[in-house]
Amino acid sequence: MRALRGLIRLAITLAVIAAIIVAGTNIYVWQRTKDQMVSLTEAKDKNAQVILVLGAGVNPNGLPSPMLTHRLQTALNLYQAGAAKKILISGDHGQVHYDETKAMRQWLMKHGVSDQVIYTDHAGFSTYESAYRAEAIFSVQRAIVVTQPYHLPRALYDCQSRGIEAWGVGAAGNAYWGQTERNLREYLARTKDVAWAITDQKPTYLGPKISLDGPASATNG
Repeated sequence: MRALRGLIRLAITLAVIAAIIVAGTNIYVWQRTKDQMVSLTEAKDKNAQVILVLGAGVNPNGLPSPMLTHRLQTALNLYQAGAAKKILISGDHGQVHYDETKAMRQWLMKHGVSDQVIYTDHAGFSTYESAYRAEAIFSVQRAIVVTQPYHLPRALYDCQSRGIEAWGVGAAGNAYWGQTERNLREYLARTKDVAWAITDQKPTYLGPKISLDGPASATNG
């Protein structure tokens, strides 16, 4: 019985420590990024190098999910408003039959954006990797980041951890099917990304530099 009580106390202690770490890292991320969340009007004055659009789910028919569509529409609004002259789309193209970046690119082109200003990161398998590669591969220094409001703090933190001066514009819509579970996972994801940033976790793929001053067609894949 004494050994069992000791194990219970240890489990409770570890659970409390874990809860403190998660709460602390979430507060840290929020405090560090809250002033970088701006409106579309404010984003126009930031002299951003690029609009960074983070990938999300694609439907079986190859079309963007509602969440991704909202991100793309927000990026389109920013581009049309002159917030930046180039768009960097970053998503998961890790499988032959699943390509977020293709869906994103086609949507933007369908809505009037020239393929000459759409740069593609095919290895943005996570928020952290998209931010890491934006700096390491595309040499992004100033960016407007587009994603849903619940996701913006982590996206901005990840960019800032790579030395990118970033501002976030929340995409319309912040409640989708499964949003409660998504919100809960985000608390843990923020903690994970803080740990990865501190330890300089490398992304799945790196590779040669790609200049945003070069032809966008070189990134089509």
